[in-house]
Amino acid sequence: MNRINGHKPRGGPETPVFGNLTAGLYKKTGFGLFFWVLRGMFFLSLVFSCDLLRLSPFEVIQWTPGTGRHGDPGDITVSISFSHDPDKIAVEQAFSLTEDDTVLTGSFIWEGRTLVFKPALPLELNRSYVLTILEDARDRAGVSMDKKFEAPFSTRGAGKRPSVLSTDPPDMGVITDPRREIRIEFSEPVKVNSCVNAVSFSPSARGSWRLEAGDRRAVFVPREPWVRGTTYRIRFSPDFSGTLGLTLGKEWTGYFIVGNDKTPPVLEATYALDPEGNRALKLLPEEPGPLKRENAGWESSYRLALDFSEPVDTADLKNRLTVEPALAFETETPPGYAAGAVFTFTQNPTYSASYLFRLNAGVRDAEGNESPDPTVFRIRVDGPASRPPRFIGFRMPMAPGDPADEEAAAFSVEEPFRDLPVRPGETRYPYDVSTPAWIELYFDVVPGAGIDLFSLMNLFRVDAANNALSFSPRSMEAENFPIPDKPPAWEAYFRIKVKGVLTNTTDSGVVIFQIASGLQDSLGNRNEGAFKIPLLK
Repeated sequence: MNRINGHKPRGGPETPVFGNLTAGLYKKTGFGLFFWVLRGMFFLSLVFSCDLLRLSPFEVIQWTPGTGRHGDPGDITVSISFSHDPDKIAVEQAFSLTEDDTVLTGSFIWEGRTLVFKPALPLELNRSYVLTILEDARDRAGVSMDKKFEAPFSTRGAGKRPSVLSTDPPDMGVITDPRREIRIEFSEPVKVNSCVNAVSFSPSARGSWRLEAGDRRAVFVPREPWVRGTTYRIRFSPDFSGTLGLTLGKEWTGYFIVGNDKTPPVLEATYALDPEGNRALKLLPEEPGPLKRENAGWESSYRLALDFSEPVDTADLKNRLTVEPALAFETETPPGYAAGAVFTFTQNPTYSASYLFRLNAGVRDAEGNESPDPTVFRIRVDGPASRPPRFIGFRMPMAPGDPADEEAAAFSVEEPFRDLPVRPGETRYPYDVSTPAWIELYFDVVPGAGIDLFSLMNLFRVDAANNALSFSPRSMEAENFPIPDKPPAWEAYFRIKVKGVLTNTTDSGVVIFQIASGLQDSLGNRNEGAFKIPLLK
């Protein structure tokens, strides 16, 4: 049974309402045919309206932040609103946001028909962005976009086009260093990528670029030497851009010439430099003949300085210099080309030893010319400030338990095998008792120097044959001496106090007070020999 709005039609049998109405009109009015035409037009309009809705384009109707420049990247929201309910997965796959041609990653948030993109990293100032939706994006009915949607925006501030202010070397300038860096000053900050992609040399040159002075100076570092006698052209294309994205707008061209020097470098002078950088000694080279010239007075703290007639390759210079016997050194002068170079020795030379320095041929100047002749000179390390410390002797108490008179006795390295009067007694050294005692060690050192306590701790010891006695040091210091006055004739010597315990035994034997080789003073002077004072107990 047919119902209208859920109700049964009033009266009569259950016959179709529209059928009765049509029949009545046809019979009574004669307008049946007209009604059927109206009915058909109604249903056709419904069909065509559905098709129009289905075929209307799927497109972007709004987006943010909008074209143009935007001052604060933190205030930017990237969003796209669509005309129909979108297929979210298809839209996300068709979406991209680039920052200076680099695709950004991030996450998506949907708010109805609007897609909001959250970049993984914040947007930055002075960047160009392009928002893109490819044609593959579609709505839920499967209708795709008619064309790609692309929208640029920028966070670059308003600025001026970059321009070349100056070059080093200047236009048509002459350079003599085949590895000379080329520097260009700009009015605005520029990008390394612009230098790589929009700058060319003719003849071609390989190298790398770096930026200085707040990105307003571009520096080209050649990978290979410039060819002598050649004129080079450097060209900046009109597309060369600064950090604000503005380009030169027109081509810029400059020229420089590489010189053609053929004169080799010459070693003009050799000096010893003191720690303050003063020239302390002028070193004379050896001359042909049997006589060996030796430059005496070299201090272990000196550095070696070489002066040349023109700039030379300091890195190559180190490889040309040798020392016999071997002595480690390093170049103090930075790598590059310089008319002078300074070498520092990383280990102290042996006092009173002689060293031969040989500067081999082949030292190169900036033009690639090589020195033709070797130079040889000798030094003798016998300067007064380089004299190593020397052990003189020691003093110790014979009655350590008597504060009034400890009966201190001194023993010199020049008087071996003297009697060591270590005797038993209440105030002296009872047998087999660890008795507190002290030993004063005396050293001859250069003025202003002391003894390196770390060095002494490892080198000083007391040995005894037949287990005659033992001494165990506990501490060392250069102050708080039990006896203020030094022994006669030892007043000028430097002393160290060693505190410890001495154990006397009933046995007799040779007792040796000794300092092994390697004793060092506070200036770094080192003694290669050992010191011993053998005594009889």
